[in-house]
Amino acid sequence: MKDNPPALEKFRQRISWEDLNHNLIEKQIAICVEEDLGGNSLGEPSLASDITTKCCEISTKGSAYLTAREPMILCGISLIPLILKVFDTEDITFTSKYKDGDPVAENASIGALTGPLNEILSTERSILNYLQRLSGIATSTLHFKKKIDDYGVGLLDTRKTTPGLRFLEKYANACGGGFNHRLGLHDRILIKDNHLAAVQATHGVVLENFLESVVEKNTSNYLIEVEIDEIEQLEPVINAGVDAVLLDNFSPSLIERAIMINNNRVVIEASGGITESSITDYAKAKPHFISTGAPVHTSRWIDIGLDWN
Repeated sequence: MKDNPPALEKFRQRISWEDLNHNLIEKQIAICVEEDLGGNSLGEPSLASDITTKCCEISTKGSAYLTAREPMILCGISLIPLILKVFDTEDITFTSKYKDGDPVAENASIGALTGPLNEILSTERSILNYLQRLSGIATSTLHFKKKIDDYGVGLLDTRKTTPGLRFLEKYANACGGGFNHRLGLHDRILIKDNHLAAVQATHGVVLENFLESVVEKNTSNYLIEVEIDEIEQLEPVINAGVDAVLLDNFSPSLIERAIMINNNRVVIEASGGITESSITDYAKAKPHFISTGAPVHTSRWIDIGLDWN
């Protein structure tokens, strides 16, 4: 078999915390502030107040501790300073010995919030929501990854993400050891079956000629990947000079056949209905990558609590 396809390393990307647009994240957190304190979601006047904490007349300072109720891969710890900033809680300090992507044992203290207790109480739910959601994705991603590691297959995420949370959920995938597929419609050309149907170029010479024209017009050198759902489409797609082929809903045996035909000319990605229970069977066929949105849309929130000193 030939050496690895030229584009293989370009598919092995993981976004880091530094890569993320923090101003955009702050805008998303501001929606959380509005949800909890503003009341505008129901068209009511903005009260900008935690009326429960306010009526308790809490004026003391102290510490509260984020505690892992179960083992996890941590994600979201980097968000906490931004959450405190957007909630305008300058008097709260947060300390932690952990960073995103670290494994955390059950009952471990993840970090401490110290400052006015009324402000800690007002930010508690938003902090926990982000931590529990993102840590759940990171932990689930690692479970998927461990099932395919022995076969040298990479795990890719998808664009099947929660509206408004894509970059954070993809970051969580990276923290769990997965690779990040395209971030949006802007950073990679992925021609799917509906694109081919729309231009009536689904098979044979017509398919090959159409894709050759796409490659020729790609002066910005974006990665070009094409989704196929029939083995007969494979050779025309490869011959057109694209970088990768996505095998949609291929069985493991059909993936093996496609890999033999391909002979490492392009990157092969398997996708479609792959779950945690079936992913090892697909990995045994040894595509370069398996993509699945399951760690995002089927993961459960990790149990994290806020305990008082």
